[in-house]
Amino acid sequence: MTQTIRLRSVLLQYLGLAIAGSAAYTLSTLFSAMKPVLLTRYVEQLAHAEAVAGLIVALPFAGIACAGLLQAIHQRLTYRQISVSFGALLVLLEGVSMLTYEHLWLIMPVQFTTGICVGLLMGATSRLIATTDAAERLFGFVDMMAVLLMSAMVYGVGVAVELHGLMGGYGFATLLSLLYVSALVSLSPNGHTGYPGNRLSTATLRISWRPVLTIAMGVLFVTFSGLGFAFMFSMAADLGMGYDVAGTRIGILLFVSGFACHVGGATAARFGHKLPLTGAFICCALGWYLAVHATSQSMYLAALVPAIFSLQFSFPILLALCGALDDDGRWATIGTPLLTSGFAWAAIAAGLIYTQWGSAGIAWGTIAGMGVCGALLWWIRPRAVANGA
Repeated sequence: MTQTIRLRSVLLQYLGLAIAGSAAYTLSTLFSAMKPVLLTRYVEQLAHAEAVAGLIVALPFAGIACAGLLQAIHQRLTYRQISVSFGALLVLLEGVSMLTYEHLWLIMPVQFTTGICVGLLMGATSRLIATTDAAERLFGFVDMMAVLLMSAMVYGVGVAVELHGLMGGYGFATLLSLLYVSALVSLSPNGHTGYPGNRLSTATLRISWRPVLTIAMGVLFVTFSGLGFAFMFSMAADLGMGYDVAGTRIGILLFVSGFACHVGGATAARFGHKLPLTGAFICCALGWYLAVHATSQSMYLAALVPAIFSLQFSFPILLALCGALDDDGRWATIGTPLLTSGFAWAAIAAGLIYTQWGSAGIAWGTIAGMGVCGALLWWIRPRAVANGA
């Protein structure tokens, strides 16, 4: 009850920012919702090879990653200028994708650029959130909303593709992008360059190994914790679970796991970052190990709870950790898109590991990745953040 009251107080104080942040983060989960549906449809409708189709749907995530390196844009433009210009460009490019999806030479750079737009919008919003006095709770809320809305978007894009093929899928993305960008633009504050706080920030961003390794730890966690996601249905099928049953039960778990984002943000706000993340690393490794070696459907589904929930729990904590690396939140603009790109690298790494070592490789790969993340956390965390949380 106390945590609910505190979240309500934070949302009342930062209502516009919470809605804008939710809109920006949901744009990235829109890509996640579209990825499996469009991949299958490209193969069916245009007879593209799976590798080509996979590249097309992965390009937005590559664009998001590249956006994290475009720090100069955030120094020269205001938040409103970024939300208006790159939001409008995003909607335009999704509309272009709807009309030109048959042409590989065009759809690939267009989809890559949509990812850059979303990465810049996420980074700009994250920078504002990182400079508030309730960063952990706000990150938890906006991430929770993005995950919850993703469940509905998976259904929506499926219906759109079923009715109108690839044109319908990109048309669905265009309409939702327009909706989310409208929320961003209407709620974006005016200000001078070098936001937040309408201050002109002329200081050069200091590059050192601590923030670089902190962000690297976050990217590694998202990547290795996501290895098993690519083969959840394959593992379910091995246990005799049909796609319809597996889809329903895993879908429910994914939806409910969205609330773990809020729990993670609230936990970090109260206990700091180190202990909650350590616990999440352990739960993630244990969950995927048990899921891979499950001997029954009930054991498999039970193991997915810590495996899935640990990722959702940790993501807002990692975002807040990036935001705490400097007073202006500029590391948050870099870290947020890079952390998000970990979902794409997870799919690529999972394919390579599964081909070489099978499902057992997924389990041991996750364990090894969590070990590396844990070592980095305990090495850099006490010195990475000035407040010592």
